[in-house]
Amino acid sequence: MAVPLPASFFWRPPGTISTDDTTPAAMRHGLDPGTLSVYENTVLGFLYAYLPKPPVSPASALSFAAATDDDGEGEGIDRISGLPDDILRRVVARLPAKDGARTAALSKRWRGLWRSAPLVLADTHFLPRGGAEGRPPRPGPTTRAVRRAVSAALHAHPGPFPFVSLSCGFMKAVDADRAVLARWFKYLATKGVEELVFVNRPSPLAGLRLPAALFSCACLRRLYLVAWRFVDTATLPRGASFPNLQELVLGAVALEDRDLEFLLAVSPVLEVLAVVGSVYTLNARLASQSLRCAQFCHVIHEEVAVVDALSLERLFFWRCLNQRRGGRVKIGYAPRLSILGYLQPGVHTLEIGNTVIKSGTRPSPKTTVPSVRMLALHLHFKVCSEVKMLSSFLKCFPNVETMYILKMPRCWRR
Repeated sequence: MAVPLPASFFWRPPGTISTDDTTPAAMRHGLDPGTLSVYENTVLGFLYAYLPKPPVSPASALSFAAATDDDGEGEGIDRISGLPDDILRRVVARLPAKDGARTAALSKRWRGLWRSAPLVLADTHFLPRGGAEGRPPRPGPTTRAVRRAVSAALHAHPGPFPFVSLSCGFMKAVDADRAVLARWFKYLATKGVEELVFVNRPSPLAGLRLPAALFSCACLRRLYLVAWRFVDTATLPRGASFPNLQELVLGAVALEDRDLEFLLAVSPVLEVLAVVGSVYTLNARLASQSLRCAQFCHVIHEEVAVVDALSLERLFFWRCLNQRRGGRVKIGYAPRLSILGYLQPGVHTLEIGNTVIKSGTRPSPKTTVPSVRMLALHLHFKVCSEVKMLSSFLKCFPNVETMYILKMPRCWRR
C-alpha cells in the first residue's frame, strides 16, 4: 500500500529561521551558535524544526478522576488494574519510556505488561522537564545521563520499538562512541525498530561514521539521519538492504555518490527521498521503480539526473547553493512526473532526454515533459540571461496547469 506523500518541504525565507525564544524549544537545535557557520545554523534550524514528533509526550495530562467514582465513594479503589491485559498494554505503550518503565514497580503483573508492550523511545523525554527547556548546547553531565538512560531502555525492553528518536547525543569519531553506536544498533535491529530519527550533534558536522549494522534494521519504514558520515557501502556484505523502507531523509550527511545509488537500489519500496544540506558536492542519479517524491534542499549539487523513475511524481529543489553558478537537472524516464520546482532559467542547465535546453530550442517530443502539471520557478526579473531562458523552459512543459514564479532579489546572486 502506498504511503501518503508528506507536504513538500518549504524552505523559509532568509531571516525567518530562528533559534530565539519565539521558536518552541523542542524545535530548536540548541547548539552554541558560536560553533556553527551561517550555513550550518540554517540547515540545522530547518532540520530540527521538521523532525518527526514522537507519538507520545511527557506533557500529556493524566486524570485520576476517571479511575474513581464521581461521587467520591470509591476513592482509593484501583480500577485500572481490573482492566484486561490487552488494554493495559495499550495504556503503557502510550506512555513515555521513563514513565512506562516506572509502571513495572507497581506489581509483578505490571512488570510483565511493560515488557510486552511496544516501546516508544525518545531521548528528549529523559531531559529535565521532559525536554521542555530544549536540548543541551554542549556535552556534559546531562547528555551523559541521557545516553545511559537510552542504553538501559534498549537493553531492558525486548521490543518492538515502533518509534525511536535520538536527537540529544554528542558523538565523536572515537572508539568509545563507536562501541555505543554498535551496541545501540544491535538492539535496534533485533528488537524491530520501525521509525528511527537519529541525530548527531558534533561540531564540525558529520564526524562519526554510521556502522554497517544500520542495514540490519530490516523493519525500518521511516529513517531520518542528521549529521553523520554514512555507512561505507563499498564494504557492506552482499544482501544488505532496507526491504521495508518507505521514507528516507538525509540531513547534513556525508555520503558519496555511490552511496545514494546504493540506497535506491536496495530499498525496493522507497517512496520519499529528501536530501537536506551538503557535506560533499552531490551528483545524484535517480533510478528507482518505487520512488514517488525526491527533494533536494540547500545542497551543493553538480547534477541531479532522473534516469529511470517509473513512479516519480514530484521533483523539488530549494536553495541549492550552486544555483547561482549552475547545476544540471536531467530528466530521462519519468512518465508520471507531475510537480517540478524550483528551477531557475539561465542558471540551472535543463536537459531532457539527451537534449540540453537552450535559448531558442524548439519544442519537440524529445524536448518536452508532457506529464508536468505544476511548475515552480525562481527568477531574477532584472537578470537578462534568466528572463531570456524563461520562454524556452516553459515550452518544455506544454501541459502545465499551475505555475509559481518566485521573484528573487538581485542580492541573491552569488
